[in-house]
Amino acid sequence: MMLIAGLILAALALIFCEVLLPGGILGLLAAICIVVVTAITAAEYGFFAASSVFIGVMFAALILTIIEFKMFANTRYGRRFFLKKAVDGHANLKKADESIIGKTGKAVTRLNPSGKIDVEGRNYEAFSQDGYVESGESVTVISQDSFKLIIQKQ
Repeated sequence: MMLIAGLILAALALIFCEVLLPGGILGLLAAICIVVVTAITAAEYGFFAASSVFIGVMFAALILTIIEFKMFANTRYGRRFFLKKAVDGHANLKKADESIIGKTGKAVTRLNPSGKIDVEGRNYEAFSQDGYVESGESVTVISQDSFKLIIQKQ
């Protein structure tokens, strides 16, 4: 009886962890625990008891998952594990004009070799031919490749 209870608790704990750390391995181990506990229960107590245990464990796993998504996700610790509903960010959809070639600007981020630069008050994605460029260094735009500017240190 202790083995059955231990396997049930292990399966539920693995399901709880699978929701936090998705990947499938913990879920597979939980499924193995459920199959083993069902087989042990069938061998010791019969088919009806095994069916009851299987249905009970599956119901408990469903309830645990719902509670985890609904309640745990709103706690201080849960917010660290679950993704936000909205992702903040932007994209450089507009390609820079050809007139930008030859202009100077400053590295907004470290270019190692890619990063962002500021030219005349606008930020652009850039690639440094010199490799590493520290944030704040002056750069010159030498060419353009699709949506990235190719730059050199000054």
